[in-house]
Amino acid sequence: MIDLNDSSLDEQLKLRTPEGRYVISESELVITIRRLNAAGNKEGVRRLSAVLLQRSAPAFQRHSQGLRHRPELREEAIANMGEHLLREALNPDEVFMTQNFIHYLRCLCVDEFTRVLRQEGLHYRRDEEGRPAGRPQHVHRTLVESLRPAPSDDEHMPTSDVADPLDQFEHLHAEEESQRIITYLVDPLDRSIMVLRAIEGMRWDDIAVVCKRTERTVRLRYERARSFLRECLSREQSSEGMGHLHGAQLQTP
Repeated sequence: MIDLNDSSLDEQLKLRTPEGRYVISESELVITIRRLNAAGNKEGVRRLSAVLLQRSAPAFQRHSQGLRHRPELREEAIANMGEHLLREALNPDEVFMTQNFIHYLRCLCVDEFTRVLRQEGLHYRRDEEGRPAGRPQHVHRTLVESLRPAPSDDEHMPTSDVADPLDQFEHLHAEEESQRIITYLVDPLDRSIMVLRAIEGMRWDDIAVVCKRTERTVRLRYERARSFLRECLSREQSSEGMGHLHGAQLQTP
């Protein structure tokens, strides 16, 4: 077990073997962290956890390079990687990270990076050569709502074909259209506020708590986002109208 009272411990934690590995391995850090946590030594746990995070930081940076064009998403992915690592470092049932830490860390980073892509609707299918193919596989999770068929009631079956005012196909189409429109918003916070207010109908004070912003900020961002979406739809309709007019002129003899 690592001796926290050793005055040369900080230097030992930095020492490397001729092959480039640390003299005190990450697996030893994890095992010691678990023992300290079981003994209630929170200060020791924090000290060694900081070392474990520092050693893992280059892997976090390397595996999140694909999000460098979205700094806010990259920061979220890196933070989640660190949180996931520390949570499992305290879990005595997680044995893989003590057997092959390097491979464990690589799998953790890849899984978290893929999760962020799916969450934001940026994950694509890949062809045999690894290139993106087709459209994204996933829609942002805050925009997805389950389609639940209404329970059948044999005692109240309609006697004629009447249009259902709550037709599920129309409802699903409206949801898809809402999802498409909201993708005009680049900022994830603006998208979240728009979804929570316009689609889920949440109160302003609740949205402020969820988004960790003041109610005034939430209202201002909502109004700004709504005006921006209105302009986008107006431009979209104008371009469609010009396209139809141009097509009619081409068909005129």
